[in-house]
Amino acid sequence: MESIKLENKENLPVVTETINAEALKSLIWKGEHFPQDNRFLSIEKGGVFKYFDPSEVLENSEKKYYSLIKIGYKVIGLSELEKVPESDNTVWLKFLSIDKDYQGQGYASKLAEEIFIFVKKEGFILEGSSYSDEGYEKLKSTLNRLASKYDVEFIDKGKLN
Repeated sequence: MESIKLENKENLPVVTETINAEALKSLIWKGEHFPQDNRFLSIEKGGVFKYFDPSEVLENSEKKYYSLIKIGYKVIGLSELEKVPESDNTVWLKFLSIDKDYQGQGYASKLAEEIFIFVKKEGFILEGSSYSDEGYEKLKSTLNRLASKYDVEFIDKGKLN
């Protein structure tokens, strides 16, 4: 877990970390239904993290990791890494999403950096998903720069057609 300094509305510490699926499940499931925190619903049902599907946390959970960026205890950014079935040492970056209320403030870059720190520490190869138009514009250069900075093998799938 790395503490980072960014300006934030709440004036609370900004922290990044990568956790396994069980830890994410315990973070957002504290009652009888899943998720209990509505921010973790799918985007279509009012959640705040684009591409996140809470039911996927429960599927193949032993193969998934979640990188988070938090202000205090509030998760404002989330990404999912999943082990590639054909490889023991490759993880696929399925998505990276920042709550729309916090976009445009550098949090996606800090979350991406957390991913590369984790991947380097674990000795993984990182495979990116295909970029949406928005992701291509906002993330492609950052991910390639971080791969070089952390000397991590990064398989860049390129832009969706």
